[in-house]
Amino acid sequence: MQTYTKKILFLCPESINYPPQNIMKGLRTIITAILCILAVSNIQAQPGTGLSARVKTFGERLDSAAVKKFDARYIDVPDRPWRIILRSKFDETTTGFTNRKFFDYEEDSYSTLLQMDLDSRLNKSVGLWVGYRGLGIGYYYKLNKKPGINISISATGARYGMNIRLRSQKYEDLHARMDYLDPDTTVFDYDTQFWTPIDVVSLYFNAYYVFNGRRYSQAAAYNQAVIQKKSAGSLLLGATAYASGINMAYKDNASLIYFCDSVGTITLGKITLGLGYGYNWVPARGWTVNAMVMPNISLSDKVTRVKYDCNYSMFSGETRNDYGKWDSEKHVWENGEIHKIIGNDEELTEIPDDIDIWECGTESRRTSLSFNLDLRMGVAYCWKRYFVSANVIFNHFEYGGSSNKVDLIDWYATASLGIRL
Repeated sequence: MQTYTKKILFLCPESINYPPQNIMKGLRTIITAILCILAVSNIQAQPGTGLSARVKTFGERLDSAAVKKFDARYIDVPDRPWRIILRSKFDETTTGFTNRKFFDYEEDSYSTLLQMDLDSRLNKSVGLWVGYRGLGIGYYYKLNKKPGINISISATGARYGMNIRLRSQKYEDLHARMDYLDPDTTVFDYDTQFWTPIDVVSLYFNAYYVFNGRRYSQAAAYNQAVIQKKSAGSLLLGATAYASGINMAYKDNASLIYFCDSVGTITLGKITLGLGYGYNWVPARGWTVNAMVMPNISLSDKVTRVKYDCNYSMFSGETRNDYGKWDSEKHVWENGEIHKIIGNDEELTEIPDDIDIWECGTESRRTSLSFNLDLRMGVAYCWKRYFVSANVIFNHFEYGGSSNKVDLIDWYATASLGIRL
């Protein structure tokens, strides 16, 4: 087999600097949300017509439903319907790729197996969560320098629960390992960084049905809409929809795209159905300790890949004639070539200014059914109008087969301090 020299593969800067975020913007958001809550609460308290009357009627219906649908021996419904919760949050999404690529270079044909683990590092954020009975919304402001969005919306009742999480973040760290499959030889195995961080946006929607909803409540441990008075458990039927978009289609990451079988963006979609069990343990008055496990099977998996081509070859070789200028509209060098080959004696220490990438095709396919897991643990303590809680939620998703696979682990943990109004 002929040996080709790697030249521009995974060129990385020593550090990537992001502009500092304005923390006052986050504080203004939190203060505005608190003022809106107090304003709506005041509207509900006053008799009137129009919007105020409708808000009051809606609140009364929620109050009535909240009291009637629970067994008072097991669950207490607080008189004060509003909750304001300050939260610190730690979250992380790790993404692993496995991709087999076949090369046909002149007279040599061989294949490689590329394994990559994208690590976003631990995200730290603070936020405000507000709710009325079983309804609530939270916004989290990241403390680290990487920009992103983190919003959650939830609704719970005696027999059901649902929550939505929207999160965007940037990955800059990568662990990459490449093996020749014939012969079985490791080409490289190291940690590195991207020139341009890649973007990952995820949307998570989960809904569940509680069979023993009169005596058991997930909300007692996770948003304190009610208080669990006696230990109880229940079977749970759950459904999850998860969508994620991965964008690494930046020209500075051209070598990464090449070794990912020319894939620059990936869109993932999954719908799962599962049966699980949750239990609330009440060791003492005011305390609730929850554990929930729900294995589930995917009903629908869809992966869409957008492929890109590059005007530079990822391998060095015999230098050809002068390429001239690159035409970004026609995707061709001045000498008629599409891919510029780097000479064996040339040393590249930075990304070429005229490097370019462009879309060259899209492929979509539904993948095989896979096993997924939803784990949750929480603890809460309530006294008078106040409460504290901590919880951890873990999700694991798989896409694709053994040679082209995406493995996602999405988890977060929170610590909360709240008051009832």
